[in-house]
Amino acid sequence: MLLTLLMKIYYLIFGVPTSTLLILNSKVIHHSYKMSIFKKLKLGYQFYFNTLRIPTATSFKSHLVIALKILEMPPTLSGCVIECGTWKGGSAVNLSLVCRIVDRELKIYDSFEGLPKGDRNDREAKHYKKGDYCGTLKEVKMNIKKYGAIECCKFVKGWFKDTLPKLNYPVLLVFIDVDLEASLDTCVRNIWPNLIDKGYIFIDEFVKLDYCALFFSEKYWKKYFRRIPPGLIGVGTGLPLGNYYVGPWSEKDNHPLHYPNAGAYIRKDMSGYWSYYPSATKNI
Repeated sequence: MLLTLLMKIYYLIFGVPTSTLLILNSKVIHHSYKMSIFKKLKLGYQFYFNTLRIPTATSFKSHLVIALKILEMPPTLSGCVIECGTWKGGSAVNLSLVCRIVDRELKIYDSFEGLPKGDRNDREAKHYKKGDYCGTLKEVKMNIKKYGAIECCKFVKGWFKDTLPKLNYPVLLVFIDVDLEASLDTCVRNIWPNLIDKGYIFIDEFVKLDYCALFFSEKYWKKYFRRIPPGLIGVGTGLPLGNYYVGPWSEKDNHPLHYPNAGAYIRKDMSGYWSYYPSATKNI
């Protein structure tokens, strides 16, 4: 108990500020946001404590990375921030705080009834049941009002298949934390056409290679968007944010001190496409 307490105190004194300043150490954070060292530290501690106050499956470090990419976007670029899948609002609380700094709207898409019943062709469906990760609209609003910036938020209630096809405004960045393959497909197909040229998609299910394969599928991207696949940075292990992780996830119990970092992302103008196919016959 004493060791655990000492580790928590150590992390509060050294871990949080170190992670915050390293992640937010960027020469392209726009000057208009006036992100001084003290303002960065305040944001980091707010993010950290919010992940303790509100149940969330993502780390404050991953929230800081998302915040970094939002802060690097100049205010002249149009576009809102979207979260698909919010549970109790743990990540939305932190995203709302950075949206307040940059004066952007955070649109939170969720059924507020938990996960839907899984499709029989969805390989991830067997791991969940209908209603998992349920946070009611009342709960989420209460958490954001208490710890975030609810004035920046708009809540879009309903299943993704019903709400996202109506999306018709520019999107700067989207955080997709939806668990099911069917939900990921719905989110990507409806959000990608609205994503600005250098807009970002972040996902949380980054250790599952089959799930992440969507971002490398030539068939998928040719069929729906007539382009090459964009790829995904952080696939398999997550972004390099200070944790030790070898993997694979299916063998997680074999490595008790290993934990994957949170988050993987793609920017719309990036590419994850293999084009080198040498001739099958060569002159020797």
